[in-house]
Amino acid sequence: MTERELYGKYLAILLRLRRDELGYTQAELEEKAGLARTTISMIERGKRIPESYTLSKIAMALGISVDRLNEEVWESVREHRNSDSST
Repeated sequence: MTERELYGKYLAILLRLRRDELGYTQAELEEKAGLARTTISMIERGKRIPESYTLSKIAMALGISVDRLNEEVWESVREHRNSDSST
């Protein structure tokens, strides 16, 4: 899996977890972030990696900074890479 694919995978997972923690549906998050219908679904299924503007709108709607979100995603990518290299 490429680094870009790993980033998309872990971004999808972390966004879904955060959204679930807050009790938002995908539609509610899209509305709060001012995004088009199906945007969150595409991102959470790993079919789309959002541009920085879209990511910042999602992060604000989830009450997290883009920097913090990216830190969490890259930490997951590093952990994945480390677990792959140790096997």
